[in-house]
Amino acid sequence: MTQISRFIGEVVPVAQRVTGDGGESAAPEGGGGFADYALVSLHCLRIYLDSSYRMTIDLLKEMPQITGEIGLNAADLSAPSTLCKAFDRISMSVCRVLLRQSAQLSLFVVDELDLST
Repeated sequence: MTQISRFIGEVVPVAQRVTGDGGESAAPEGGGGFADYALVSLHCLRIYLDSSYRMTIDLLKEMPQITGEIGLNAADLSAPSTLCKAFDRISMSVCRVLLRQSAQLSLFVVDELDLST
């Protein structure tokens, strides 16, 4: 198991708990956008990889195992700007709970979560 796989294995359950939509499909049939937990997981991965949204999407297209752990496949991945805008719509309360939960799991991505907006 790679470090990225272990990281995603820890992040996805936390994101599901925090957003409260763990039973929801990450990418619903017929569109309609990703589940919040998938967006949060993708954002955390972007920070973990220290990369842009564009690079994160490009990398995920080459990493089907990681994408699958989030509940997505390469065809589900949207444009980087769409992902960035979608994360901006995640509520501040979700970000705060994610910050608390991730601190308990020693996930170090929270250092870069911008809670000032």
